[in-house]
Amino acid sequence: MNSSEPSESESMYERFRRSARIDADNWRDPQHDLEAIQLATSAERQQIEQFLLGQGIRHFIDVEALALLDTPQARHALLRAFRNGKTEIRAAVARVAPHLIAEDEQATELLDRIAVCDAYEGLSLTLTQIESMHPPDVIRAMLQRIVRDPGVVAVHFAAMLLYLHGLATEPFEWDQRPFFLRFNPGDDTDRRDAIQELCRKIGVSETDYLREWPAS
Repeated sequence: MNSSEPSESESMYERFRRSARIDADNWRDPQHDLEAIQLATSAERQQIEQFLLGQGIRHFIDVEALALLDTPQARHALLRAFRNGKTEIRAAVARVAPHLIAEDEQATELLDRIAVCDAYEGLSLTLTQIESMHPPDVIRAMLQRIVRDPGVVAVHFAAMLLYLHGLATEPFEWDQRPFFLRFNPGDDTDRRDAIQELCRKIGVSETDYLREWPAS
């Protein structure tokens, strides 16, 4: 039998621990065995919980597994991670377990995350949250980030803003990619023009944001 395959005598805790190994074969896309949690006995679920809490919340998959366990200890750990964890983990908790977090706390944390997320640290999950949670403060924070910080985040925020305002059919409309790419670093004159065009498209005053243009 292949060593990666479960044996008939393997407990759900052992099966879960085996799936939790991150190695050269799965480091790009690690997965916890959530079915093992669902099939586990009460005692095995406690073992799984202690294993997860003992190693700490390090990945989205840890958040997902603890949310599925949904015990008082798991909920406490998730809430603590939302308040004190790194950007990607805070985004993961907001995505998987929003019911644990008061709405005003979610909004405050999202504004903080908009200012610091990047392609490798929470951008994708932040965009997903913005799609369903975009009060005026969130729109302003996105525009401020676009002006202040050219690059991949600005590109995706510009695309999302057009989508939220009914000017695109999806959060990143491929046909409008040439416009979005103007928010990358490079030609500052063209980027400034693109910001002005974006503001006109979504109906906000460009002067409110261009005053935050970084000093040369």
